[in-house]
Amino acid sequence: MSSTAIGGGPPDEASARDGAVDGAVEGVSVQRVVVWRHGQTTWNAIGRFQGQADPPLDRVGQEQSRVAAGYLAVDPPDLILTSDLQRAASTAQALTRLIERPVRLEPRLREIELGAWQGLTRDEVAATYPEQYADWLDGRPPVDRGGESRAQLDARVMAALADIEVDHVLLVTHGGTARSIIETLLGLSHAGRWLAVLGNCQWSELQRYPGGWQLRAHNLAAPSETMPRPAGLRPDQVGDADVVADGALPDGSTDDTALDDTALDDAGVGR
Repeated sequence: MSSTAIGGGPPDEASARDGAVDGAVEGVSVQRVVVWRHGQTTWNAIGRFQGQADPPLDRVGQEQSRVAAGYLAVDPPDLILTSDLQRAASTAQALTRLIERPVRLEPRLREIELGAWQGLTRDEVAATYPEQYADWLDGRPPVDRGGESRAQLDARVMAALADIEVDHVLLVTHGGTARSIIETLLGLSHAGRWLAVLGNCQWSELQRYPGGWQLRAHNLAAPSETMPRPAGLRPDQVGDADVVADGALPDGSTDDTALDDTALDDAGVGR
């Protein structure tokens, strides 16, 4: 499951990132990060935005967690850090049944708070808040949605990473939070969707090198019939991960396939 790494971003985009977040990244001392998204919930199965609501894993998600844990246990981390929302904590528990490693609940790894959008499907958001939805599709932060901004999400997850004192950590978290961690460490612009959304119970691996962070693998999945996404939904529609990115891509379009699973395979980045 190894792959050719990608890392960093276009120099002009990296230089445009917020200075406070850059400082937070510099304060991170951990050397290796595995980002593992929680298993499927009933809300994931129908494309409902969860945010910081707390639905549990469904039966599919429980099985996903069990199967994925068997693969992750082969290379155990020094520490398991999990969001305290039950869908993430239950996913982490599947791994702690197999390995004896310290595990900590970390509220700063929760999903982004989505305000008025929380609990709604994409179609319901479009129908109920058409102006907010249009702003988001055009790449503008939705006005009056409530909840957290992308900058607030980035700041809290980087603060959590800065407090890690081991070399190898496994983070059990959520789609939007995973995107924040990966994009921020790599210095990728937040405008657009550079990476395919992590599927339920799939994981990515990042490694620090003298020149910065590299994405060693993305969207890795244990072979299982429970892994495919629900029929009729694009990857960006499953869960909350698409909400933390601006709707528009760098060229102004709203195509949600900036770097899809096929593109990742072409780039040599493992799934």
